[in-house]
Amino acid sequence: MSLFQITIGFLLLASWVARPFLYKPAAKYFKPEISSLFTSCWLLVGLAVTFPFLGHLLEFKGQNVLFSPYILISIYKGVTLFYLISMQQAINKNSTSSSVFLGFIALALGALVNNLFFHENLGLVKVVCIVCFGVLGFLFLQKGDAKRLSRKDLYYFIIVAVIMASYTVADHLAIPRVGWYAHLLVSSVAMFLTSIIYKSSKDSLKVIFTNKTIIIAGIFYTLSEFFVIYASFNILPVSIVAVFLRLSTPIIMVISAVKYKEQDIKNQLGFGLAAIILALPIILG
Repeated sequence: MSLFQITIGFLLLASWVARPFLYKPAAKYFKPEISSLFTSCWLLVGLAVTFPFLGHLLEFKGQNVLFSPYILISIYKGVTLFYLISMQQAINKNSTSSSVFLGFIALALGALVNNLFFHENLGLVKVVCIVCFGVLGFLFLQKGDAKRLSRKDLYYFIIVAVIMASYTVADHLAIPRVGWYAHLLVSSVAMFLTSIIYKSSKDSLKVIFTNKTIIIAGIFYTLSEFFVIYASFNILPVSIVAVFLRLSTPIIMVISAVKYKEQDIKNQLGFGLAAIILALPIILG
């Protein structure tokens, strides 16, 4: 990689380290559903701003991809994103480490499903890594910071990991057929509508555009999301982007140990590095 690519990679890493900590105050002071609502709102703002430049991506071979049957996958992702972000924020309120560590379990589950049903043909080493992920996840629930989770948060931990794993399959199927922009647009609209239908009120919408903490978190999430997508398509291979993003986990876990007293640094770093070691053969394959 060139120096420019390495620099972009570390900027991606920094953006993912910052995300859970910017969302932490929202998890602490607001209902989890508010996080889903403000995330979708600020994504829609970003999409509206970029539409004059990227709107042409909704056309593929003369066809409007919004009428493709694969757009139903994007709708699924948006609806479930509402629940994923809400539950992940509930976990983040009590254990930032757990809210990010479950991403490794989701990565392994998604890779396993793609291998079994969508012909990704993972080799023996990768299958072994996936099995080890299951063991590591069990150990994290027993010995890591996840052992502090309540029964409700533990339930959320499992559900979020499963939903997140399904996105590996959803993106694998949808993006090649409708493109990333339509996939992001439709999923964001679906998440926003689900948020509104669920329980959101005018007061909630007001907070999104007046509360400084939420504004910063929403804008940062949107900018980092576009940055990740742009880097994946124009600067770095997708697998390399994934590596940099996963490298954020041990850093987040160490910061959580210091800032929020989540276990000790040795425990947090041990689980984070073990997960990355197991993830590398899957991500780089």
